[in-house]
Amino acid sequence: MSWCKHINPMKNSYSSKIVMIALVAGASILATNSATAATKKPHTRTRAGTYQTSSGKSGSFSETTTKSAGQKQTDATWTNQDGKTGTHDSTRTWDKTTGTGTTSSSTTLPSGKTTSREGTITKTGDKTYESQGSVTGPNGKTSTYDVVTTKTEDGRSTQGTITGPKGHQATVTSNTEKLGSGEVQRTTTIAGPNGKTEQKVIDTKVNPDGSGIRTVEITKPDGTTETRTQTFTSNPTSN
Repeated sequence: MSWCKHINPMKNSYSSKIVMIALVAGASILATNSATAATKKPHTRTRAGTYQTSSGKSGSFSETTTKSAGQKQTDATWTNQDGKTGTHDSTRTWDKTTGTGTTSSSTTLPSGKTTSREGTITKTGDKTYESQGSVTGPNGKTSTYDVVTTKTEDGRSTQGTITGPKGHQATVTSNTEKLGSGEVQRTTTIAGPNGKTEQKVIDTKVNPDGSGIRTVEITKPDGTTETRTQTFTSNPTSN
């Protein structure tokens, strides 16, 4: 679910949020590429649910994703435990002939602050894609990213770097694998310029009826952990 890559009720470092956004830019094109290439007419999926965190925060969300030939559009909204809402919109394009694509997104937080992302994706080899771009945070500062994603037998792997507004660089590695029918797990490790690391494990299980559960566990540099659990239902439709 794209909304949760941007809406994190936990108090993560801003750099880790940038990394997660950058990973999406590279990794998601693998799914977008194959899906849109085979889509002859627009296909829309709606998903809605609730979330609960280990710190006691909660809320609800909904998103609509439309796929068509060479494009994927997602529009999402969420409401937190205080009744405040936020929005997230993203667009991804892919040209199979040239092996290139674009990605862009904008997020408005419940506080009214905004974030945005712009990037490009290029197929650089067999099952390999490079994603480059920039992310502007709620403080108006911009970071850049350069990551390479390779499709594997049971998922994908991503490696790359994030350069912060002051030139400090962090490295990121991520592995996504299918654990069984309808279940996918992604493990991402971030190493900052100071040598400290942060790990994020996301496990998503979707049932045949479209219902599902998603758990997110973050291990901070000091060893403490925070979790978020999401339950949802999906309803695919064809336009």
